[in-house]
Amino acid sequence: MKKLRAGVIGLGFIGPQHVDAIRRVPQAEVVALCDHKAATVELVCKQLAVPKSYTNWQDLIDDIEIDVIHNCTQHALHDEINRAAILRGKHVYSEKPLSISAAAARDITLLASKCGIAAGVNHQYRMNAAVQEMRARLQKGMAGRPLMVTGCYLQESASQATDWSKKMLNTGIARTINDIGIHWVDTACFVLGQPVKEIMADLHTHFPIRTDAQGDTHEMNTEDTAFIMLRFADGTPGQFVVSKAANGHKNDLRLNLWCDGYGMEWAQEEPDRLVIGRKGIGYETLYMNSRTCQKEVIPYVTTPMGHVMGWSDALRNSVQAYYSSIIDGSFGSKEVPYCTFEDGFHGMAFVEACIRSSRERCWVEVEQL
Repeated sequence: MKKLRAGVIGLGFIGPQHVDAIRRVPQAEVVALCDHKAATVELVCKQLAVPKSYTNWQDLIDDIEIDVIHNCTQHALHDEINRAAILRGKHVYSEKPLSISAAAARDITLLASKCGIAAGVNHQYRMNAAVQEMRARLQKGMAGRPLMVTGCYLQESASQATDWSKKMLNTGIARTINDIGIHWVDTACFVLGQPVKEIMADLHTHFPIRTDAQGDTHEMNTEDTAFIMLRFADGTPGQFVVSKAANGHKNDLRLNLWCDGYGMEWAQEEPDRLVIGRKGIGYETLYMNSRTCQKEVIPYVTTPMGHVMGWSDALRNSVQAYYSSIIDGSFGSKEVPYCTFEDGFHGMAFVEACIRSSRERCWVEVEQL
């Protein structure tokens, strides 16, 4: 079988992670890398034994040997690179957020559909086996009717006034919501099988002025923390807090789904287990394994019980599903499990609704595609 050939653009933290994930997919191989820093791309190509290197992303996209583009660049470049790749007939797997605005996300989503491109967005948390188990149990009616959804996504990376980096200026119209809040929303929407219909948000910038290591000050106009209430399309209510100012929390995404049969809880830092809460009994912890999970979840269980399937495994699951959809031609279907450009549009519409709600101090509807 001929393998799909991938090129990865952007070699910060996430780019090499994509390379590793692609190499764990039998149908794919990495043939080229690109970074604007020549020394970086040469070093990484040597370390990872990738044959081709580019410092100009247009040149990589023009490479006729490449079938799939992985866009791992900073937020502001996503639209330009994704559009160029689509117009060159390349399939695109983009890092989140999809675009700089909902309008731009809508345009790129429609363009990818028109051009017959497999268009994926890297919201990998939905691809954890335990998250898939939550969705399967809910769809089968095992947990009963959803009553409410709660949760959080907490990090500590911006908890002090001296926490500053240039990346804080390249996050688009929002920072914390755009970076990690949309991960929580995508995971919740995937489990419920419902988009968010309306929200009320309260955004906070704890440090309007931040100081860098040289003592220079920087004005901040994006949020550190957001408190968000929401309603899903089927009426299910929810709430969550997202913050980069929560000391002690490294990468703490938690999703709690309370149903009238039983509750289900999942924590990203303990990704291979699902907690079930039953009335009058208490809690039980289910370790994901192929003998006890739902049959449709088995493809996402990649190690024996107790051998923790973690962050990189979820990324591999997402990339595997994406490439499989190209091979079998199912990528245009709404039934694919990975996050699509359409889902990415909903994420950007959610971010804009949060900003509008916080400014107007009221509930607002989330734009739909």
